[in-house]
This record gives sequence, C-alpha cells and structure tokens, in this order.
Amino acid sequence: MEPRRVHITTYGCQMNQVDAELAAQVLRDSGAEMVEDAASANVLLFVTCSVRAHAEDRAFSNIGALKVRKRREPDLVIGLVGCMAQQYGARLRERAPLVDLVCGPGRLGELPALIAEARAGRRVEALDPHRTEAFAAGLDAALDAAEIARPLGGPRLSAGRPLPRQAYVVVMRGCDNFCSYCVVPNVRGRERSRSPRPVLEEVRRLVGQGVRQITLLGQAVNQYRAEEDGRPWDLADLLTEAAAAAGPARLAFITNHPKAMTERLARVFRDVPTVSPYLHMPAQSGSDAVLARMNRGYTAAEYAERVAMVREARPDVAVASDFIVGFPGETPEDFEATLDLVRRMRFAGAFVFKYSPRPGTAAAERYADDVPLEEKRRRNQALLAAVEEVAGEENQQFVGRRVKVLVEGPSLRANLEEGRGGAAMQLRGRTPCHRIVVFDGPPDAVGTEVDVAIWKAGPLTLFGRLAGEDCRVGV
Repeated sequence: MEPRRVHITTYGCQMNQVDAELAAQVLRDSGAEMVEDAASANVLLFVTCSVRAHAEDRAFSNIGALKVRKRREPDLVIGLVGCMAQQYGARLRERAPLVDLVCGPGRLGELPALIAEARAGRRVEALDPHRTEAFAAGLDAALDAAEIARPLGGPRLSAGRPLPRQAYVVVMRGCDNFCSYCVVPNVRGRERSRSPRPVLEEVRRLVGQGVRQITLLGQAVNQYRAEEDGRPWDLADLLTEAAAAAGPARLAFITNHPKAMTERLARVFRDVPTVSPYLHMPAQSGSDAVLARMNRGYTAAEYAERVAMVREARPDVAVASDFIVGFPGETPEDFEATLDLVRRMRFAGAFVFKYSPRPGTAAAERYADDVPLEEKRRRNQALLAAVEEVAGEENQQFVGRRVKVLVEGPSLRANLEEGRGGAAMQLRGRTPCHRIVVFDGPPDAVGTEVDVAIWKAGPLTLFGRLAGEDCRVGV
C-alpha cells in the first residue's frame, strides 16, 4: 500500500486551526507525509467547525465535489474531523456518503490507527463518548502531548498561508456557558483548564523558536481557573507569568466572555506592557430581551460597564465584538438596541453573523426561527455598515502617527502590484491592537516588527509607509 500522503483543509475558528495542527503533528509522528497539494494526497481530512451553518455547508459542498475523484481513486480516504464530526456522528452517512472516517475533537491522537482502518476498507467512527472527568483527562493528556510537540506553523490567513512568528497556545478546552445558540459544550465537552506549567513551557519553547506573538486560546478564556502546587491561578496570573516567559514577544488572549471580565484582568492591560491592547469580547446583541433568550448572563448595561472598566485601566485598548442578527424573537426595536450599542462602544471591529438554528441547542428546541431570511440579510448588512462606520472613525486617530507592525506576509493585493522592480512589495501586518496595516516594504521584513507611518485610514485597514524619524510614536 502507498505511504500516507495527507492534506488537511480547515474551516472555522482558531480552535479548529489548532486541531488541524495537532492532527498534522500526530500524523507526522506516525510517519505520514503532510502535503500542501490536495491532488497529490491519498488521505483528505476536513477539520470543520459546527458553530454556524456556513462552515458546514462549505465542507459538505467540497466533500461532494470529490465524487468523481473518489470513483477514479477508490482507495482515497476522506475524513471529517473536529466539531462537525462530533455534531453529526452517524448521521453523516446520509449527508456525506463519501466520508470514510469520522473523528471527534478529543480523538485526534488516534488518527493514525483510524486512517489505517479506513485504508483497509472499513468505515470508521471515533466520536467522543459522554465525558466523565477521568475520560476527559485521558483525552486531554494526549492532546497536550501533541500540543507541546507540534512544530511552529502558526495560525493562518484566510487564504491559508501560515503567519510567520505567530502561534496559538490552547489554555482551556470545552465550555460551561451553554449559550442557547451554541453547540460547543455538546461537541467539545465541559470546561477544562490546562495546568499552568505545561502552558508556560510551551510559551518558552515557542519564543525560543523565534515566535514574536503568542495568543492564548479558550472558548471563554477569561474563565481560566487552575490549581498547581496548592496555588490557585486565574487568567491574570497566567498572563503575568507568560509575559515573563515570553520576554519581548506580544501576548494576546481570545475569546473573552463579558460575565467573566474582572478588574484584576483589566489591570493586566495596564501593568503588563507586552499584553496587546486588544480585547475580543463578544456582545452578541444590544437587547436585554435577546441576551436573556441567548442565556448570555449579562445585560447590555453590564456589557458596557465591562468595557468601561477595561478602558479605565488602559484607554487605548481596542475592543472587538461578535454579533448575531435575526435571533428568534428579535424585533426591530431589539436590532436598534444593537446598533446603539455598536455606536456607544466604539468597536474597532466586529464579526456579524446571521442566526442559523444548530441541532441540539436550546434555541433550536425552544424558539421558532421567526425572522425571515431577507430581514436577517438586511440587518446583517446594516450592522456591518454601522461597525465599519465606527471603526473608520476610530482609525482616523492613527493618521500621521507611527505604529509598530508585526509583518504577516504579502497583502492580498500584492500579486497585483506592478512596477516595483522587485525591491519592494505590498506587505500586510498588525499593530499591537490588532489593526491591519498595509505598506510597501522588502520581502525579508515578513516575520519581523517594523515602524510604519500611517498616511491614510479606512474602516478595515490602515495604509502606511516605512517610517522615518519625524513621526510621532503610537500603538
């Protein structure tokens, strides 16, 4: 039988990206070859989010498009891994009959054996069973081992290119919040925090490999709680110690739940200089009635208080959010309350999603999906416009200033730029507060931090040029 040549396609959030990296590490350790070209692979794995229908639809569409190739190459193994695999389980036989292998997010360590079974002609399902504490500990130990061993690959741009000198570190798995629209507790289990020592060891290892930015990950990362050697730890403790381990490298942490934002954590922005002045804290709605049906555990006023608390500690923190429009029962007045929250909070950016019922969630079981699709689309566009208007106004403060930019790579338009004589290209990077900056610079600047003078600002992007000494320093 031919050696395993594996290609992985990833959809969804940062957790899915880490799942893909862990899967790749486990497979490399078993002797498999990871290939960038899907056409040259004999094993195709799809690591797929199940939180929103859009990611699932893309996965089903791309798997369905393999029908002709599967007929031509019957030994081709097609596998579905992660949240979507756990969510659908045996039901995938109906939606995606081409799939040979289904693997839940806790079973990534078993992938080599599962692929071997699939290559022997058996259809394989390895789902996470009901998670007792002992069982979860066993699965998590295997994931921790793969996490520590994985090479520096970094998160990826939307185009799929790895971001040099950047890395994610998982500090928590699962979730205990049970928001009524969300499948995460169902597919990733209850909340578990990793012990501080292996997290800090991983941070040191990554910095030793040359990483310039480390992002600590959790579904609700500010709910991190651990105990080690009799000492209790929260996220503020972990960030403080991680900053000492990381030296000059930037630290970020996502995603934060508003009800768990504390004054102690807010003060970390003030007291730990290498913690990025960036807070991703989803509001989801500006309506108290909608928030109650979502089971979010706070009101719009309480959300605003949390933002004010963070900005009091460090006024230049950029706050980003997520919103769901068209949630069951959302009235025009509810939506106006969301627009009002966006304008008052002055978000640096936000992701906006149209509500889609997710099987097994409380919202799908209790509430009718009663907002018409066209109205969801209208509200989606109106909210995006409001977010961009505010973000554009906020970005104007950077014009004429000099900012530190960690260069991620060529911009999405770099291949369209002509007449530069090969000496420079359009590059893309981020400020410490996670604003996107594009500027012309040498290709070897990728992965480094440079000073850029901003001359123009739009709602999504700052435009600059490599800075001289006559520009004011900003953040």
